[in-house]
Amino acid sequence: MMILSFDDYETQSRKLAAALDIPCHTIQHHRFPDGESKLTLPDKLPQHVLICYSLDQPNEKLVKLLLAAKTARELGARKLTLIAPYLCYMRQDIAFHPGEAISQPIIGNFLTRLFDNVITVDTHL
Repeated sequence: MMILSFDDYETQSRKLAAALDIPCHTIQHHRFPDGESKLTLPDKLPQHVLICYSLDQPNEKLVKLLLAAKTARELGARKLTLIAPYLCYMRQDIAFHPGEAISQPIIGNFLTRLFDNVITVDTHL
C-alpha cells in the first residue's frame, strides 16, 4: 500500500502515511503556459494505492485527480482509494430553478468510476 499526494497537500498526506506506516510519494506536477497539467507518478505502484487530496478549488483539482487515477491504474494499481477530507460539489443535490445542473450525482458518479473507495470528512450536505 502507498499514498500518492500532490505537492499542495503533501504535509497532510505525509502525516497520514506516518500514522499508517506506509510510504508516501508526491506526484510531480508541471503546468504548461495554457494551464494544462502534466503529472508524473512513480513508475512502480503497489496493488492498493491511496490518493490523498482535499477537493477545495475543485475545477482544477478534479482534472489532476482524473489524470492521477487513470495513470495509477495504467501503472498497476488494482485498488484505488480516494481520501478527500473535503468533498466538492456535494451541496448541489437539488435544482432550485429549471435548467440548473445537479452536481452532486454528477461528481459522485465521476468519483465512483475512478475509485474503488472514497473516504471523506466533510461532505457539507
